[in-house]
Amino acid sequence: MADWYEREEERKEEKPKKYVTRKEFYICFVLLLGFIFFMSLTIKDRIQVENNQLHNAISMAEERISGTIDSIPRNIEQGIEDANNPIRESNMEIIDVDVKARTATIRMTAAPKEYTDGMTMKFMVTCDSGEAMEVPAAAGMDRTFTAETEVPSCGVAAAAVHMRRGDTEYIQSVAGLNIENIVLPYFNGSWSGSVSWQASTDYVTFDGDIWVDVNTPEWLMNRDKGASFDLKNEKVEVYIDGKLQKTLPVEVMQEDEYLHSYQAYVREEEKIKLGIGREIEFIFKAEDNNGIKYAFVAERGQWEEGQGYVAEEPVYGVDAFGENGRLTIE
Repeated sequence: MADWYEREEERKEEKPKKYVTRKEFYICFVLLLGFIFFMSLTIKDRIQVENNQLHNAISMAEERISGTIDSIPRNIEQGIEDANNPIRESNMEIIDVDVKARTATIRMTAAPKEYTDGMTMKFMVTCDSGEAMEVPAAAGMDRTFTAETEVPSCGVAAAAVHMRRGDTEYIQSVAGLNIENIVLPYFNGSWSGSVSWQASTDYVTFDGDIWVDVNTPEWLMNRDKGASFDLKNEKVEVYIDGKLQKTLPVEVMQEDEYLHSYQAYVREEEKIKLGIGREIEFIFKAEDNNGIKYAFVAERGQWEEGQGYVAEEPVYGVDAFGENGRLTIE
C-alpha cells in the first residue's frame, strides 16, 4: 500500500508545470494599459465637469454679489425717495369707451400719505408721448384725489400726478394703459380647409371652412365679465379682386362671456375657384349689441403662377386694426 502512495506522488511530481507565455503576457499588458488609459480619460472628464460646475457656481455667486452691491445705492435712493414722497399710491383705469368715436374715459386716483388743508393735486396726461393735458383732481370724503378725462384710443395713455403742499410740489408717475389693447375685441382666424389645383387648370379650388374667434374686450371683462358684449348678424363674405362673390352662413361653435367662436363652411356644391394672379379675401362681419359693426379679414391670399396659393401672414388681435390691418370698425 505504501508503495502505491509513493508511485502516485512520483506521478504527480512528473506532471509538467504551466508557465505564462510571452503572447499571453503581452495581451494582458495591453489590456492593462487600455484599462489605465480609459480610467484616466474618465477621471479627466469628471475633473473637467467638476471644474466647470465650480467655475459656474463661482460666476453665479459673483454676479449675485455684484448685483446686490450695485442695487444697494438704488435701493437706498428709492427708499429715501419713497420716504420723502407724500403720495401713498396712484392708479389709472378705464371706466367707459366709445368705440365708434375711438375714445376712452379714464379715471385717475392718488392718495396722499397724510392729508393737509390746502393740498392740491392734478394729473398730466399724455397719449403716445404726445402733448401733456392738465386734468385737475378733487379730494373725496376719504381724502383720495380723483379725476376723469376722455382720451383718444391711442397706443399708451400715461399720466403723472403732481401734488402741491405749500410751496413744494411732488411728482409721481402713474401706471400707463395700452388703450387699444384693452378696449377693442381681440380677433383671430384663418382658412382651415384645403386648396387644391390640377396641372391642366389655371385656377385653384377652395374646399373646407373658415374659422374666427372673437374675444371680449379686456376692459369689459374687468368691469362686468363681458356681460355687455355680444355679437349678432354674423356672416363671412368672400371677395375676389375686391368684388363680392358669395356670402357664407356662420355657425356658432362656442359662445360665452369671454370667447365667441364661429365657423363658415364652403360646401361641396359651393366650392370656390380662384384664377391665377387673382386675390381672395374671406371677411368675417358682425355687429355687437351696441350697434358697432366689425369687419375682420380672416384670410387673404393669391394664386401665383409657379408657386400655387400663397396666403398673407395672419395678423391677430388689435394689431389687425389700422390703415393696413385686417380689422375695420363702423
